[in-house]
Amino acid sequence: MAAHALSNALEFVERCHSVSDIDTVIAEFRTFIAGYGFNASVCGAWDGLGQQRVHRFFFNDWPESWLTIYTEKDFVSADPFVEEARRAIAPFVWSEIERHRPLTPRAKDIYDVAHEYGWREVIGIPIHGPAGYQGMVSLASMKDITLSAADLGLLDMTSRVIHERCRKEIGFGVMAKDTPKLTARELECMQWVAVGKTDWEIAQVLGISSSTAHFHVESAKKKLGLSSRAEAVARLTLYGLL
Repeated sequence: MAAHALSNALEFVERCHSVSDIDTVIAEFRTFIAGYGFNASVCGAWDGLGQQRVHRFFFNDWPESWLTIYTEKDFVSADPFVEEARRAIAPFVWSEIERHRPLTPRAKDIYDVAHEYGWREVIGIPIHGPAGYQGMVSLASMKDITLSAADLGLLDMTSRVIHERCRKEIGFGVMAKDTPKLTARELECMQWVAVGKTDWEIAQVLGISSSTAHFHVESAKKKLGLSSRAEAVARLTLYGLL
């Protein structure tokens, strides 16, 4: 059984790279996860930092009635599942969060409404990338599901593959070609900004004037398209430049 599941997963990975039609690939992914008992899925991402954060769905086949409830009640602003996706690295399970994390009254309300609707289990596969990019694939079921470590590993692999295929196909998120071209001096100044140095302190360390240090910091922010030093540091860190 395990060998059959692995074979199916690897076959999907191959087809995800070879089949040209994205809708066909998404349909095959839904068929694959249905074998584990999941009858709904969503694949999406957030991109950017602070006020510049935007989000989108690559595909979403959750029931329209549930999406209406979720939107009208503004669950996304307090959804513990979304919060977990932002800090987790490995796949996580909806029921585990409910059992092992302290929930705010708002989060508890979300779980109560979800249970009443009929959801029994949801698995989240968090995906993190450069420049504030965060993605997630969620798999949901209206029946109790027990997964082995191998099952979870295969769902993790296939979810990451379909997410990346969707990201590349639709072109959402920061790609390597978008990495800003900062000068060596701009990066040097931003490295000191990252540890909390002021323009005057950076000037003392580098042997330049305070105005020159300020100029390089502002130039780096402009190239990044950001208005605050904190956002610039975060963006450069996520680019792997700090």
